[in-house]
Order: sequence, then structure tokens, then C-alpha cells
Amino acid sequence: MNHSNFNFYDAFDFDDDTLMFAFQVAAAVVTEEESNNQWWRIGYRVSILGHNIVNRNRKEAELRLYNDYFAENPKFTETQFRRRFRISRRFFLQIANAVEAHNPCFKQRTDALGVLGLSCLQKVTAAHRILAYGIPADLTDEYFQIGESTAIESLRAFVKAIVEVFGDWCLRASNDEDICRLLSIEEQHGFPGMLGSIDCMH
Repeated sequence: MNHSNFNFYDAFDFDDDTLMFAFQVAAAVVTEEESNNQWWRIGYRVSILGHNIVNRNRKEAELRLYNDYFAENPKFTETQFRRRFRISRRFFLQIANAVEAHNPCFKQRTDALGVLGLSCLQKVTAAHRILAYGIPADLTDEYFQIGESTAIESLRAFVKAIVEVFGDWCLRASNDEDICRLLSIEEQHGFPGMLGSIDCMH
């Protein structure tokens, strides 16, 4: 994806920095987990004895997600999308496309039986919801039909891709232009002189 003409700040809703903070925290957590977890680090997977197989209707879940939020005339409006995802639909799709192009695990594939797997939108939306709302991974199963281990794996891959693709924008230190813009936004919301705080209650 070519980011040369992409303005990160125009697309992001900067009146709530919680999501960016979540990306940074999640990146640190993933790094620490990978350094401590031999199974994930060496990519070795084993079957779980007595593991229950859940027959999920992934295609139906994919279609529901698409019709709810991403169709030409979606069920939920742009305002509802922004409130629930904390970013615009356009920016969310740019992130999803960039992540899919960066990491092949987000590409939809078929398994050995020819069954179509989870879509990029299902994996990215599940990871995004875990970060944005702090929900447990297995809660994504109800709407997205994605198992807990797959949700965790998608979250790890998503955070890595965000850092690698958008790190220059998300994780860099603020420059003078950023500081002026952020101070102006905070002043409009009644917090003159406040910068970088996610706890405004006090």
C-alpha cells in the first residue's frame, strides 16, 4: 500500500487517543509474550487432547459483518461505525487493506478440505474490538464466529502489522505541528494546555 499521499491525522478521530494508547500497550504485551512463550516463538502447534470441535458458520458471520458495516448501503451508519470503532470506516478499511497486504495470515484461504476460512475483515475487526473494548478473545466468537486461539493469533499479527506499517505515524514522538494541533483540539473540548493525558476526569 502506498502511504505517500495518506494523511494519518485527517483519517483518525483524535478527540479520543485511547485506541492509539491501546495499540502501544498491545505491542508491548505481544513483545513480552513472544519472548516468554516458546510455543508461539518457534511456531510449533500441537493438537489438544479432548478439544471440542465447534462447527461455526463463518461464511454467514462474514456476510453479516459485511452487511452491517461495509456494504454499499450498510445497516449501520457512518456515525454509528465511528462511535463503535473509534475511527472512520474509510480509515478502518485502509488499515485492513494495509494489514492484509503486509501479512499473508490475513488473506482468506481454504483449508485442506477446501473450506473457506475467515476473511480479513473478520480477523481485523475481532482484533480491533479486543483492543478498543478490552474484551476477552473468546467473546469475539459470538458475532465473528472466530475461535479464541485464532482471535489471539490475529491480535498478535494485527498489532505487529500496525507497528511495522503505521509505526512512523502512530509511535513517533510529536513534532511542533502535532503539538499545536493537539493543544487546539483539547482547548476546544475545555482542556486548555492538556497534552497526552487519557484520564481527564480529575
